[in-house]
Amino acid sequence: MRGLLGTMSDDVRLLIVGDGPVTAALRPMVDALGWTTAVTNDATEAGAAVGSVDAVVVLSHHEDVDGPAIRDALAAGTPYVGAMGSRRTQARRRDWLLDNGVAEESLAGLRAPIGLDIGADAPGEIAVSILAEIVAVRRGSGAAVTAISERAGAIHPDQEPGTASCPGG
Repeated sequence: MRGLLGTMSDDVRLLIVGDGPVTAALRPMVDALGWTTAVTNDATEAGAAVGSVDAVVVLSHHEDVDGPAIRDALAAGTPYVGAMGSRRTQARRRDWLLDNGVAEESLAGLRAPIGLDIGADAPGEIAVSILAEIVAVRRGSGAAVTAISERAGAIHPDQEPGTASCPGG
């Protein structure tokens, strides 16, 4: 059943659109999370897949691929849609999306530039930033992400005090 990313099972289905160093860094990290991933460079393949995924990560910088992939993901109600690129690239995409049937209100569902602002620069760091944002959205933290050390209250507010355990030990 489709719904909010935070209400779904832990098997997140991620579609990566585009290839390159960030994709190469992202794939093993996605595997380590136990998520399912697919990669494509084809707009038609991306459009066919968006209805069955929980997150779409657009790393392409090709208008004929990234524009349609984003448009189709937003139209399908994909819970997380993010796109890599500069502010100039995002402005170009925004114009393309508006010119190709995406309503202004729908653009609020696009996280672009993608990722949390952790000062990421290298491909592996960018991949961590992207996955951290997906996890934050999935767990309902979205725009309110802070360092755990800066947050007041329980680390696991959804569990009774003393019942949380450390994964793997």
